[in-house]
Amino acid sequence: MKTTLLMKTMKSALALTCIIALGVAMTGCSTQASVPAAPAATEAVTAPVTEGQLALIKEKGKIVLGTSADYPPYEFHKTIDGKDTIVGFDIEIAKAVAKDLGVELEIVDMKFEGLLPALMGGKIDFIVAGMNPTEERKKSVAFSVEYYEAHQTILVATDQKAVLNSLESFNGKAIGVQKGTLQEQIATEQFKDSQVKAIGKIPDLIMELKTGKISGILLADTVAKSYVTNNADLSINGMDLGSEGGVSIAMSKENPELTAEVNNTLEALMAAGKIDQWITDANLMVEN
Repeated sequence: MKTTLLMKTMKSALALTCIIALGVAMTGCSTQASVPAAPAATEAVTAPVTEGQLALIKEKGKIVLGTSADYPPYEFHKTIDGKDTIVGFDIEIAKAVAKDLGVELEIVDMKFEGLLPALMGGKIDFIVAGMNPTEERKKSVAFSVEYYEAHQTILVATDQKAVLNSLESFNGKAIGVQKGTLQEQIATEQFKDSQVKAIGKIPDLIMELKTGKISGILLADTVAKSYVTNNADLSINGMDLGSEGGVSIAMSKENPELTAEVNNTLEALMAAGKIDQWITDANLMVEN
C-alpha cells in the first residue's frame, strides 16, 4: 500500500513537473516572440559618406577666392557705378572657374604673404593673384597649368630714369619689393649691394618711392606699366631682369578634383584667346 501510494505521489510530482516545464517553455516562446527581429546586416551598419572638397564647394554653392588686389592689371580696385569693385584679368579667370563649376564667386582681398597660409588653413578655396608656382610653394600647395608669363623690371622716379638704370646704380640704395613675392627673392639675389625693403602692399611701396624712402620698385613689367599710366612722376627704367616664370592658380593638395576642373577651364580660355583679351581690357580699365 505504501508502495502504491508512493508511486501515485511520484506520478503526481512528475505530472506537476511536466506542467511547470511546459508553462516555462510556453512563457519563453511568448517572450521571444515579443523581441523585435534583428535588423538585416545591410541595415545594421551604414558606412559614413566622405565628400571631397569639390563636392562640398558645389554643395554650399560658392567658391572662395583669395587674392591681393593691388596688382594691376592682374587684380585691382576700381570704382564702378559708385561702388568699389575688384577687377582685373585674374578676376575674370576666377569668374570663369566659378561659372564652369556652377557656383557663385566670393572674393577675399588680403596681403599677398597671407594667401598661402589662408589656403592651407581652409579659409579660401583657391588663389588667383599672379602667383608663380615655385618649387618651394609646390611643397605646400598644388598649382594649375601656367596661364601667363611676364618679365621683371624696375619702377623709378621719372627724374631718376636716366641715372638708375643698372644694377650698380642701385648700390647703397634701397629697392622695394612686395613681401612674399618672387620679386623679393630676385632682389635679394641680384641686388646684393642694395637694401631690399619688403612691404605688404604695392600702393605703400609707391608712396615710399614718391617720398624718396626707396629708389626703385622691382615689379612685373605689366604691373609696372599700369602704375606708370596713372603716375606721370614714375617711369620704367628700361632694365629687363628676365622672366618671372609663368603664373598659375594655387589650390589645396587635398583637392585634386578642383585642380582638374581649373585646368580644364584654363585650357579652354587660352585656346579661345580669352585671357589675352582680358589682359587688354584690364589695361584699358587701368588707364580710364
